[in-house]
Amino acid sequence: DGGDLPRIPPLRLGVELAVMARVSCARVPRDYRHLVDQLSRSSSAVVLLIAEGANRLSSPQKRQRFVEARGECGESAANVELLHGLGLVRRAECEAFQALAARIGQMLTALIRVHS
Repeated sequence: DGGDLPRIPPLRLGVELAVMARVSCARVPRDYRHLVDQLSRSSSAVVLLIAEGANRLSSPQKRQRFVEARGECGESAANVELLHGLGLVRRAECEAFQALAARIGQMLTALIRVHS
């Protein structure tokens, strides 16, 4: 049931996602810099939007930032999937990234519901 596991804040997981993105980006050839730049921006946005939402006072403002963070998380996941499809990211890296992005997405969905 997960009751014995400590809760890991979505912000910390977002940082982990951004770090994973950076590691994956480091091996992508220059010809694909546009995808690397987009992945870097979207994974960073996950962290920044979660922090911004956490620091907003009203529920509608919090909800909007969490919705945006969830969108950026999905975009990051799609980007890594694309890089994998192009043969630029290993399957294990892609699967780990997808699993973490899904976990963050679930946490954000719960936060969105709380503030709806």
